[in-house]
Amino acid sequence: MQNSKLVRTMQVLSPEELKRLGKFLQSPFYNANPAIVKLYRLLRSGYPDFEAPKLTEEKVFKKLFPNRAYDHQKMLNLMSDFTALLEKYLVVLQLEAEETLQKKLLLRAYAKRPDCYAVFAKKLSVVEKHLDNQPYRNEHYYREKMELNLQFFSHPGTDMVKEGIGSLRHALQYFEAYKSLAGAKLQCARNDWSHAVGARRSIDKVQENPALANPVYVLYEKLDSLQREPAEKTTLLQLVRYFIDHAQVFDPDDKSNVLKILLNHSNRLINKGDLDSLQTSLELYKTGLAYDCFLVQGKMKESTFFNIVTAGTRCREFEWAEHFMQTYQGLLDARVRTDALALAKGQWHLEKQEYLKATEFLQHSFAEPQSIVKAKVLLVRSWCELYWEDAGYLDLLLSQLDAFDKHIWRNKAVAPRLLKGVQHFIGFTRKLALHKDEGKAMPELRSAILQEPNVILKDWLLSKASQLKT
Repeated sequence: MQNSKLVRTMQVLSPEELKRLGKFLQSPFYNANPAIVKLYRLLRSGYPDFEAPKLTEEKVFKKLFPNRAYDHQKMLNLMSDFTALLEKYLVVLQLEAEETLQKKLLLRAYAKRPDCYAVFAKKLSVVEKHLDNQPYRNEHYYREKMELNLQFFSHPGTDMVKEGIGSLRHALQYFEAYKSLAGAKLQCARNDWSHAVGARRSIDKVQENPALANPVYVLYEKLDSLQREPAEKTTLLQLVRYFIDHAQVFDPDDKSNVLKILLNHSNRLINKGDLDSLQTSLELYKTGLAYDCFLVQGKMKESTFFNIVTAGTRCREFEWAEHFMQTYQGLLDARVRTDALALAKGQWHLEKQEYLKATEFLQHSFAEPQSIVKAKVLLVRSWCELYWEDAGYLDLLLSQLDAFDKHIWRNKAVAPRLLKGVQHFIGFTRKLALHKDEGKAMPELRSAILQEPNVILKDWLLSKASQLKT
């Protein structure tokens, strides 16, 4: 029973939701089968893993029907009926959380019943006021307003001459606003995807709507301009400032989506050696933290955790980064928390130039392929910095580079673009170390690093190249 759809669905419930499920199943409005209530009580004892030996289908059936021989089909039917009720319960829970949807459904109920036009019109006014009192003017707002006006226009009780034409005109205006804003968001999402996967192609311009004086639309219009001219740093800085200054009027989804795109642009500039953009990225991370933009269902991804620590430490804000780690480590998934902290602390000590301390954390046994690669990159940096201080570390550095090179070739879980970037990093680091050992100046090596479009930590490689003897 552990792998059944019923059990998998029960596992998504919180303890409080599981408790309320019992009351839902006892309601005769939803459930008239007492065996389902009894099955719920039996299964509840196994939450959340449902691994108890007593929860096999045969043993559960015997508890439910002690005087009957095991009937597999009957058991399957009972589980199927319970699953259907459980999914209906999830719908009820979701409806409880969506006040606007509740009001719309009540309005629809009155609209479909005869002789209820007066109540319908009053309820429609209530829904409109509810929408207008919402804090955000996003595409959902304009779509809801359009649908309300169309619903009023379409009702047989509405006077077409006196009232209907006005609601139809308003519906058209809201539709144009919805179309412009939704179109701009979709276009920016496609542009961001194109940049992320390297699918370079002509980027269409967002259709302008001068009449839509909405900060959200203005934001996506500016974002579209940035995406079509990604190398324009001035545009990025202006957009970052606009986003931070108006963040309070953007809904959580817009804040998170735009923040991700802006960070991608800023980080691309950093990867090209523009260290001034480090401060831009950190400012964006701080804004996102202030508005909880990096939390998904109350959790923070380990990659986000590491990126924020990296931005803080590279901007030399070590106390802030340490406070961030202490504050947010509890929001990491327990399964990855130890790895994420080891990686972040390795980064923290590395930027503080405590290289041996960094290697202690970075030689931790990481589980995830991406974390392994990040740790090995930082480990190579640490050994290279130690070699820059003490030539006795050369053999250790070269052996680390060889081992990393073999690992990256065998690692099929690494994305091809990242694979190439890491390989170039390994190659350039090896050349830097050998040229330093030979005491040679290599201006052509610096030029090669500059010209390579896909290499990680380009700014660090360039700094090491500039330190070779001239």
